[in-house]
Amino acid sequence: MAAPVIQFKRGVLADLPGLRAGEPGFTTDSYDLYVGIDSTTAENRFVGSDRFWNKGSSSAGSGVRLTEGTGNGAQFLELQSPASLSGISTYVMPASGTANQILTVSSVTGGVHTLAFSDPSSSSFTLAADSGSNDTFNTGETLTFTGGEGVDTTVSDNTITIAAEEATDSNKGVASFNATDFTVTSGAVTVNAERIQDIAGAMFSSNTETRITATYQDADGTVDLVVDDDLANYDNTTSAFITAASSSTLTNKTFDANGTGNSLSNVEVADLAAAAVVLESEGIGSNDNDTSLPTSAAVKDYVDTQVSGVDVEFGTAGDSGTGTVNTSQSLTIAGTANEIETSASGQSVTIGLPNTVNVTTAIDVPTIEVTNVKAKDGTAAITITDSTGAVACSQNLTVAGNLVVNGSTTQVNTSQTTIEDQLLELGMVDGSAPSSDLNKDIGILFNYYTDSAKKAGVYWDDSTSRIVVSNVATESTGVMTNATSGVLEIGSLFVNDCAGTTQVINCSGTTRTLENITIDGGSF
Repeated sequence: MAAPVIQFKRGVLADLPGLRAGEPGFTTDSYDLYVGIDSTTAENRFVGSDRFWNKGSSSAGSGVRLTEGTGNGAQFLELQSPASLSGISTYVMPASGTANQILTVSSVTGGVHTLAFSDPSSSSFTLAADSGSNDTFNTGETLTFTGGEGVDTTVSDNTITIAAEEATDSNKGVASFNATDFTVTSGAVTVNAERIQDIAGAMFSSNTETRITATYQDADGTVDLVVDDDLANYDNTTSAFITAASSSTLTNKTFDANGTGNSLSNVEVADLAAAAVVLESEGIGSNDNDTSLPTSAAVKDYVDTQVSGVDVEFGTAGDSGTGTVNTSQSLTIAGTANEIETSASGQSVTIGLPNTVNVTTAIDVPTIEVTNVKAKDGTAAITITDSTGAVACSQNLTVAGNLVVNGSTTQVNTSQTTIEDQLLELGMVDGSAPSSDLNKDIGILFNYYTDSAKKAGVYWDDSTSRIVVSNVATESTGVMTNATSGVLEIGSLFVNDCAGTTQVINCSGTTRTLENITIDGGSF
């Protein structure tokens, strides 16, 4: 049989709850294993963790880890054994020590190493520099670092800091250069050409010249000079310029109104020659030529005269017979007494049935493409829902005998349906059980809306021979696809299988238990 997977209660260390007595819990972020004592977090017993040891390998010994106080053991100190030992070695730590002492092995007896704290032995080393003679420094002496011109030294908390001073006019040291003005590469300082251009450009930009504008273009380092082209700013007493204030008359000149930016303004009908305009009183019909323009009043009078004399004819057709009607005539939509009634109001024509329609015999309805046929009072007496001929009545309908509906879809638009039958049979074919495999799934679908329209369902999956509870399902030609499996809520569970019919889930008081179940952890 397939081996099951057994998982402890698990979660991050910060959310570890009070575990019940004997209940295990595993922290997924720190890899700790706890066992509960009495349902309080303070009594959870820590029984092991990968944080506190290294199991070693064939080439490295195992180790014990001393973890930090925070970070769930991400940082640690590890005491590790050599990869190979000739025997058992024991190290005994001393009880105490003093500041600045070191840990040494004081004695070894039968593999037992006794450790002790002791003062470090004195030592010395040689000091040397670029100039001067070498010297020997002994522990216990004071080593002095002295700064020279442009260099400062400071001592704080066992740290010696050597730093350069900032340069001045009279003192060597470290100098900084403004990146806008200078470029420094490998100790070489260069004045930026851009900065020189900016200084020179500012001389132009800040100056004022008569009839000339100077603009510094920083992008390409050039200066643009533009001469004032507004003729109104010039003295016109002795020039031939025509300015905005001029009142000169142009003779034998051509004005190009189609040119870019050219236009004529303040031109009125009175400014045009009489022969160039056809007025309302003159009429368009009597002035048929290509050398004059009509006024809007003349055009309207001409169009009104032409339209009033037009009478358009179009054809009409019914289930039988045809006809014609002109725009000068009225189109009449006539009904049939006791069958169809018509009425007209403004731009609306209403076609409907009489107030009361009684269905006394069976109706064989042909294909009708009419929706919502209304009675004379405006109520929906009979509705033809689609071109299949389905009929819906607005009043109660009682069928005394059997009702057989032969079609592809039966739709009931009600808020509550009551069925007296004790058993409902699904999957029948024309009133009988199917005689062959239809390869269709059978069940009940539930429509609901969560973010979008969805279907849930309980159905028999024909391909797997199983009952499926689906939270989100799709259907295509009678075959269901379980997109998201549903949740089944029950009070208890009985299973009828190779072991017989037995209860496997039970509840007593507030405790839920498994019964008649064997959990096999499997083997490696």
